[in-house]
Amino acid sequence: MFTKTKTETKLDAEINSLLDKLKETTKDSEDYDKHVEHIAKLHKLKTEERSKPISPDTALIVAANIFGILWLARFEKSNVIKAPKAFGFIIKPR
Repeated sequence: MFTKTKTETKLDAEINSLLDKLKETTKDSEDYDKHVEHIAKLHKLKTEERSKPISPDTALIVAANIFGILWLARFEKSNVIKAPKAFGFIIKPR
């Protein structure tokens, strides 16, 4: 998750080389504008490639589901749910 892909590493190298070229050029030249545009495009590509982080809501739902499954497994280990009793927990359709 925290490691960089080959593409991201290459994009970083290209951005760094353009930043070095940008330092050498003056702000009035045409090359300066071209370099800034290329850097902006490369940065956009770099941010699009990254996977989106997991939302806190999703993480909470997954954690609650795992907790519920473990709690039911522990409950059934100590208190066996018999078939007639288990049917009482099912919500009947109307």
